[in-house]
Amino acid sequence: MENLKEQKKQFDKLILGSVNNNHIIKNTVFYDNSYKKQLCAELKKRHLFEKYSKRELQEVTKGSGLIKMCSVASSSRLCFIYFAEDNNLEMEQSLNTGTRGNAQLDAAKDNLFYECKCHEIFDNHDTVNNHLRLAYKRNLQKYFGINYQEKNENYCKLTLKDFGIENDESIYKLHFDMKQFLCHLFGIANNGGGTLQYIFFTPKKELIKSNQFCKDIYKALKEEIESIWRSESIRKMCQDNNIKLPKPLMVEVSTINDIVFQNI
Repeated sequence: MENLKEQKKQFDKLILGSVNNNHIIKNTVFYDNSYKKQLCAELKKRHLFEKYSKRELQEVTKGSGLIKMCSVASSSRLCFIYFAEDNNLEMEQSLNTGTRGNAQLDAAKDNLFYECKCHEIFDNHDTVNNHLRLAYKRNLQKYFGINYQEKNENYCKLTLKDFGIENDESIYKLHFDMKQFLCHLFGIANNGGGTLQYIFFTPKKELIKSNQFCKDIYKALKEEIESIWRSESIRKMCQDNNIKLPKPLMVEVSTINDIVFQNI
C-alpha cells in the first residue's frame, strides 16, 4: 500500500511536470485558490456549477482550498477543460441501467458517451463502493448469459474468465475499472445503444519513458483493455445492443488548452 501511495505521488509529479504552470502550489497535487475561484466562475458561466456541486464534485463549494476538482490529476477537471469549447456536449450524463443503479458518464453528445480517466488507474477498485451489487445479476444474465447463483455474498465476485478471457484475475484487481465499464454498457444498452469512448489523460510521453513504474502501469493497463475489448463475450454484447467500443484515446495533459489559466 505504501508503495502504491508513493507511485501516486510520483504520478502527480509527472502530471505536474507536463502542465508546468506557476499557478500550481508547492504540494504538487492541487491548484491555488485563484484557480479554484476562476474554475467555479467558469462552471457557473456554463450552468454546470450546481450540477457538479450536487454530485461527486461537491468539494467545489465545501472544505478547504484543496479540492478534488482542482487536483492536477483530476479527470473531472481535465474532462471539463478538454471539452470546454463544445457547447453541445452534456457534462455528467446519467443513464438508467434497468436495475437499481445508474451509469454515470463524464460527458455525452447525442449517443456518443465519454468516460475520462487520469489518476484513477492507481485507484483500488476492490472496495465496497466499487463492487457490482447483487442487483445486477439480472443484467449479467440478460446481456452476458452469466447465471450468477451465489446468494451468501454481498456482491458479484466475478473474474475475467466469466467474460471469456483466459485469466482468473478478479475484475476488481485491475488498473481498468471493469465494474464501472460493465455499468456503462448496461446503461447504454438500456438506452438504445451508442458509442462508448474512453479518454485517458496522461503525462508527456518522455516523462512516462523516464519512469519505470509508470511505463509498467500503462503497459499493464493497455494489456487489460486489449483483452477486454477482444473478448467475444464483450463484443457479442456490444453487437447485440448496438454499442460501439472504439480504441481508447490517450491524451497528454500538456496538449490541453486550459481555459481557466487564461482568465487568472
